[in-house]
Amino acid sequence: MTVTVTRTVTTAQPGVPAAVAQTQAELLAAAESGDYEKLRPLVPAKGFAYSYGIEGPGGPIAYWRKLGRTSGQPPIRTLAMLLRMPYTLNRGIYVWPFAYDKRKSDLSAYDRKLLGAFAKSYVGQDYYGWRTGIKPDGSWSFFISGD
Repeated sequence: MTVTVTRTVTTAQPGVPAAVAQTQAELLAAAESGDYEKLRPLVPAKGFAYSYGIEGPGGPIAYWRKLGRTSGQPPIRTLAMLLRMPYTLNRGIYVWPFAYDKRKSDLSAYDRKLLGAFAKSYVGQDYYGWRTGIKPDGSWSFFISGD
């Protein structure tokens, strides 16, 4: 009998500070688990953005759960997909996906392939889809969609 063991190994992307790489790895592990409660300890008590509307009771975890139930696309799965992509550095924050600060007309065929379904997240020339950001000190800054 042959037994095959598969492991997923996440390595830091070049240019990412150690604190950012650590938070990215923790967020990715939590998101891949599919358990929103594993994200809870990573959400800062202050200054975290998750909605452009009125932030409801229960904070980001309750908001993402409700959104997943109503949209059919759980945000936690979206977070995992984003964190597997390359990042961009925008205003001092490391942001996934890399396309966050790219104009639609500047995307190459390779960029569009990397983005997959996220390539449809452009309104005109600007990216308005899901994105997440980590500050250089490793604090999670936002996980949000829209404008």
